[in-house]
Amino acid sequence: MGGRIHKFHDVTISKLACFHIDVFCFKVWNLTNCRLKINHIGHTGYLNTVTVSPDGSLCASGGKDCKAMLWDLNDGKHLHTLDHNDIITALCFSPNRYWLCAAFGPSIKIWDLESKDMVEELRPDIVSQTAKAEPPQCLSLAWSTDGQTLFAGYSDNTIRVWQVSVSAR
Repeated sequence: MGGRIHKFHDVTISKLACFHIDVFCFKVWNLTNCRLKINHIGHTGYLNTVTVSPDGSLCASGGKDCKAMLWDLNDGKHLHTLDHNDIITALCFSPNRYWLCAAFGPSIKIWDLESKDMVEELRPDIVSQTAKAEPPQCLSLAWSTDGQTLFAGYSDNTIRVWQVSVSAR
């Protein structure tokens, strides 16, 4: 496959599997015939994360080029790019809204994929022992099944919990 596999998504609904490897692309395999369906190429930096929407129709990828790219898994087309100011370390789709969350540094941006607008930016209150200490980085994201609570795993071994209202901005 040409690289170390970082993440695997089994998209049972659409009989696809997504492999995130340590290059500028990720691969989508057809599980029915075990053949490569497409290489999603478009990033200019290494990928850190790939995630699949709850219905299995969309995929988002992000990494060191500070871009979150949205892909259609059915036809393989690139749909949109969301630009960030920092390296993207984690992505996840909301289970009940057309939202994509992107972690970068200590912060999290929530994007409405229909309007392409940012719904919310979440920044943790971090108390540092020294002025020079770098804030902990957000490394993983997961929504509760009802889509009201976002869990964020940080490099300081803390899970921060965010209540996100339906009428956010």
